Amino acid sequence: MKYIKVNLDVIIKNGTIVTNEGLFKVDLAIKNGKIAGVFFSNIEKKNAANIIDAKDMLIFPGIIDSHVHFNEPGRENWEGFKTGSMSAAAGGITTIIDMPLNSSPCTINKVEAEKKIKIGEENSIVDFGLWGGATPNNIEDLEDLNKMGIVAFKSFLCNSGIAEFKNINDGELIDILKRIGKYRTLWGFHAENDSIVSYLTRKAKESNYIDRKSFLDSRPSIAEEEAVNRILFFVKEMNPLCTIHFLHTSLVRNIEEINKLKILGYNVSAETCPHYLTLTDEDFFDIGPIAKCTPPLRSRKEVEGLWRCVKNGLVDVIGSDHSPCVFEEKEKGNNNIWEAWGGISGIQTMLPIIFSEGVIKRKLPLSQLINMMSYKPAKLFGLYPQKGSLMPGSDADIVIFNPNKKWIIEKNGLFYKNKYSPFVGKVITGAVEKTLLRGRVIYEKGEIITNFGIGKFVKRCKAYR
Repeated sequence: MKYIKVNLDVIIKNGTIVTNEGLFKVDLAIKNGKIAGVFFSNIEKKNAANIIDAKDMLIFPGIIDSHVHFNEPGRENWEGFKTGSMSAAAGGITTIIDMPLNSSPCTINKVEAEKKIKIGEENSIVDFGLWGGATPNNIEDLEDLNKMGIVAFKSFLCNSGIAEFKNINDGELIDILKRIGKYRTLWGFHAENDSIVSYLTRKAKESNYIDRKSFLDSRPSIAEEEAVNRILFFVKEMNPLCTIHFLHTSLVRNIEEINKLKILGYNVSAETCPHYLTLTDEDFFDIGPIAKCTPPLRSRKEVEGLWRCVKNGLVDVIGSDHSPCVFEEKEKGNNNIWEAWGGISGIQTMLPIIFSEGVIKRKLPLSQLINMMSYKPAKLFGLYPQKGSLMPGSDADIVIFNPNKKWIIEKNGLFYKNKYSPFVGKVITGAVEKTLLRGRVIYEKGEIITNFGIGKFVKRCKAYR
């Protein structure tokens, strides 16, 4: 056999490459941090500085988590770019997109965005993009944020719980939609009806209802359903050029309504999260405040319905919505559920959980997993083909994944600053063996093996529909 003479940095051999289009038994070549090509075992192996044998392993493009809260600057004791990016790398995530709230101050203008970029580039071991806030108070700042390369904007329809991140009303929604529409970017929504949620929450507190069921009752399905359908109405009436993105969608009927408009050619997309695909309202009663989130966990019937949506290709993106806090902020809720912070820690376990629950238990095709967790996020957030691809020229962001390893999620194995999660104790099949960022191994078998500050800020380039 005649070999091709090439000088490469890394060759990953004997594994099975998984893309959004299928599975391939080829060797993967890396040069200068980029994918150099794929070859049918005809590379002269000695010409690579590093040869990785991936026998019996799956090779994924780096996972993109488009929904994380790293809380820095301002709440570094909750999470920061160091511990957050370590957790990401351990979970096979090579690019994160950080949300604009839960840091202090929030990312709602150019100055605060520049601060966050500086902190990220000094401390992160994975690449990162930024969401910018879209609130009633920063409408004149949206243009500057867009010019900086912010990959998306986020708004709340209900009270966010953060004073400087005010929710928008319908008039403000129309105004902002006209502005963001010109950017052809993505606008994401936390969609719950504020009137319903605020009223029911106030009534429960006035009646001194402080139990877990009262929290669930304060955020009924109708609050999320109405808010999503209200935004869809505006989309139909105004047909903006930007993509309208529904975050942490927990209801099957909302996914279905979003896809009805997508079929008609409107730019809409839907995200769901590992906790909505794994945990139920009954789990919330058992686990308690650690599993408190908004929208809240739903019924077992809803969980299985969401999996049908996933398998039928109706879900565009799976994001962790990693939203940690110090443990004391959760512990407060044991006696009064209203006092607990609402957010779930889940970035490190997202890929293994979706693989275990989806691919192993429900026969989700591997190509669909990669479509939702790498390829489609890269396209929606304007990072493709730099990210989300194993094509020549793309960043060599790679996950080497063991599909057969069985293990239990334990808190001591988590890299979070605050080592708790509602997924602790869960039995998993499938584990991240190695994670590479631009051709460099950053995580291997439980260990972080790189220096902080190698992560780069990535800008939105172009949206690929």
